[in-house]
Amino acid sequence: MVDCERYGVEFEGLRLVIESHPDHWQIFVYDVGNCEVLHTCQRISIYAAKYAAVEYAAVYRFGPRNDLEPDAIAATLAWETI
Repeated sequence: MVDCERYGVEFEGLRLVIESHPDHWQIFVYDVGNCEVLHTCQRISIYAAKYAAVEYAAVYRFGPRNDLEPDAIAATLAWETI
């Protein structure tokens, strides 16, 4: 059995976690302060997973018309192995 890879980072008060599976990456966005999972989805690559996590968090925090660039933010966040 292959161990999964897990990465996490804090962004705008939310915890973003991505976890590898044999054929996809699972995304979780947590509101740690309220102890709840806000969003979960799957993507085919680690890059798409990071983008999806940041995109959801940005829309959740700043609304759908924000001018943030999720791809640039995802690339600069300090994702840690968990």
